[in-house]
Amino acid sequence: MPGLDDWTLTPHRIVDGFFEECGPSGEWKQKAQKFFENEASKPSVLNRLPWVNETPLHHLRSNQVVRFRGMVQDMFDNEFYFDKYEVKDTKTGAVRLRPGRYRDIAECGVGEEIIMDSPRCEAGDRLTYYCVPVPGENQWVTDIYKERNPCLDEGSTSASSSRLKRYMGSEEENTETCQESSGGQLTEDQTESMESEANSLSGENKRIRTAGNENTENGGASTSNQGAAVDNSTNLNFPLPGMKGTPCLLKIYGDQSLALNEVIEVVGILSVDPALASNPEQDGSDDCMGAMDIEEEAAHCPPPSLVPRIHALTVRVLKHTNPLLPPDLHTSTDTVDNIGDMRETREVLRQILQEALMGDALAAELMIAHLMSSVYIRQDVVAVGKYCINFSGINKVLQDQQYTTHLYQFLSTLVTQSYFLSMTLSNMNTSTFIPKKDYKANRLVSGILQLSKHTHFIVDETALTAGQLDSKGVQNLTALGNVINWQKIDYDFQYHPIEQHTNIPVLILSEGKSMITSDAQIRLTPTHTDVTSAFCRIKSKLTPDVLRRIRLYLTAARLIDYELSEDMQKMVQDDFVESRRSDNSINAEDLHNLLILARLVTVSCGEKGLTSDVWRSVKILENERKMRLTSTN
Repeated sequence: MPGLDDWTLTPHRIVDGFFEECGPSGEWKQKAQKFFENEASKPSVLNRLPWVNETPLHHLRSNQVVRFRGMVQDMFDNEFYFDKYEVKDTKTGAVRLRPGRYRDIAECGVGEEIIMDSPRCEAGDRLTYYCVPVPGENQWVTDIYKERNPCLDEGSTSASSSRLKRYMGSEEENTETCQESSGGQLTEDQTESMESEANSLSGENKRIRTAGNENTENGGASTSNQGAAVDNSTNLNFPLPGMKGTPCLLKIYGDQSLALNEVIEVVGILSVDPALASNPEQDGSDDCMGAMDIEEEAAHCPPPSLVPRIHALTVRVLKHTNPLLPPDLHTSTDTVDNIGDMRETREVLRQILQEALMGDALAAELMIAHLMSSVYIRQDVVAVGKYCINFSGINKVLQDQQYTTHLYQFLSTLVTQSYFLSMTLSNMNTSTFIPKKDYKANRLVSGILQLSKHTHFIVDETALTAGQLDSKGVQNLTALGNVINWQKIDYDFQYHPIEQHTNIPVLILSEGKSMITSDAQIRLTPTHTDVTSAFCRIKSKLTPDVLRRIRLYLTAARLIDYELSEDMQKMVQDDFVESRRSDNSINAEDLHNLLILARLVTVSCGEKGLTSDVWRSVKILENERKMRLTSTN
């Protein structure tokens, strides 16, 4: 079996080896895929692979194995490519077949040419997704990945530079031979000599783009250009304003398919050949995708220096995005030892939240429930498990001290993903909340509400001043209300909307009752109003150990498998009937809200099933919340 460095730096050699071993009609694809899956499942291998998210692209070499984490932002049409193609030696006339899987460019050696019309060429198709970095990923998450990202030595960087310069040159085997003769790195004379040789050869005969949506009889290939200048104006289509990072075009082979907005972790082969960029001014009619419009070409063939291509070896859909926990975590049982007693951690968090909410103990209890909330089932149009809170009563004294900003910055240190929306008239009237299909460019233009699950969305309604919402502002407000009330967004496909389910916890901060309905409104009752002092005290309490425990707790507790036993169902039913006898105003909606709150309080205590004690405490919390609203009206 090849060594680690051998296959991770030159994975195409593995594919070529199985192709030669099994033959063109054999099981070379299955064997290569099994090899990659087995290797990528080993922690010792994964820990050595660089993250594209944290590594500058110029520190990586094309065709090496990398990791990427991100969200599926758009799905492109299937892409056709050469699964097998024939090359001919122009001197001897000898022909041979080569594999095209996991490649964007069909390659051949010096003195060889690709036989485009050969009946032995075979076309394949692969799924293509546009993936962006996880929207709203908080800094502490990024910092952890940076610490774990393997350091790359200068030799790797130098080799990358030499390899990239020769994207129209001879095949990898010739490059590797020259590198070995010079101690693993090309000398300046060798590099210049090889570049001169490559430039004297026809680009058409050397490396041909394997992707294309037309010419399927030729494997969908089209002639590649000699590279394209980087267009800094390329729209990376990030959902959130100010987002940074490296998106990618993900290419998947086989039957696995992904859904919009899923967060994934990919192990794949990096492809950053400059010839992949669209450049209609140089290419003329021979653009990268055939006869498509310029707008579509720009969207589907962005410069690889900005949007690298990754050919997936393994793809895993993540249940959570907390780097402190294993990705395959289902419940908290594996992490209780790391967190300590869950009730103890919960009490530490409750005290800190009480300080952040200016001494309000009731608000702290409900905030914990909100942080646990997640849609776990849908019944007709109802998303069960959501718990949107409206904290009203944020008065002028708190606003003058920028309380909402301080609160958001604090919460962002606890959760993995979050976004702060200042609900100003300008933001509401000019921002794009709803993703919209652009048929001219054949892509989905993102919007602020295109977020992955468990992205905490904080709305600062105190920023809203007197004025009028225009038609776009009303549309945005309606979309936000749909997320809060139904956990769905109607994506704008111009001729018809397409409903997309969401799972986004929303927290609304307002002075009076919010203009958007919520699952629970609570009137904030501060015991002190010095915002700076409060958050200074919080900072002193959040030692690294406490912070780590809380971050582990918030993810692990939310993933607990909750059950409502038959005995507890009967007790709740009898209690509801008794409550109705004494108060006719109690209805089925009140019972639903109590059951949701009971579930959230139960899992926040690290328990799997509701108990009578928790039920009584939940009823007390809800009664106190209602009484506070009544007394302030």
